[in-house]
Amino acid sequence: MSRRALPFAGSAAALLLAACSGQPVRPTIAAPECPGPAWTCFQSGPCPFAEWKDSLCAVGTADSISSQSLGIEAAKTRARREMGAVLKSQVDGFTRITQDSLSKAGAGEDSTQKVGDLAQNVVEQTLHGVSVPRTWYSPDSKVYYAIAVVDASTFASALKGMRDAKGLSDAMKEEIDRRADGIAKDWAAERDRKNGVAHP
Repeated sequence: MSRRALPFAGSAAALLLAACSGQPVRPTIAAPECPGPAWTCFQSGPCPFAEWKDSLCAVGTADSISSQSLGIEAAKTRARREMGAVLKSQVDGFTRITQDSLSKAGAGEDSTQKVGDLAQNVVEQTLHGVSVPRTWYSPDSKVYYAIAVVDASTFASALKGMRDAKGLSDAMKEEIDRRADGIAKDWAAERDRKNGVAHP
């Protein structure tokens, strides 16, 4: 994804995250460094915007496209592609933590491998629940923007699909459920950690 049009993306995202941690941020607010709506300065990860609370966001951009409809579609495609990469990272992290927990609980190697084998299916299933609720075009830079969003409940439902693997014990299924139900909390913690927000 091109970042040429986002020279201040890091600092703007940090400011937005800071604002979100203490006060609600309206989705239409525009930081001075942003070319347009605040989300155009965001890249990917847990959303710092009140409009998409408990969700993951990923922004895609496209430029050098004369047709507005084609430019918007290209930005949407890139936002979805970026979301796919974010989801894979999230699923990989969830899988590693779950496998470690299962190993410590004495689950067999075959059982923990089954959880890992289902990771790709989770990504594909979750991608079906991704929406692209906003697009924007900058007439100055001629860059198209799109933001892809998926909420925690959609992702948690896909993660719980791992329970359907044959041979999983009841304890393993409970562990998957427990960790899937904590996704929204994990995303909030990740968002705050990136912003340097300390929790008591």
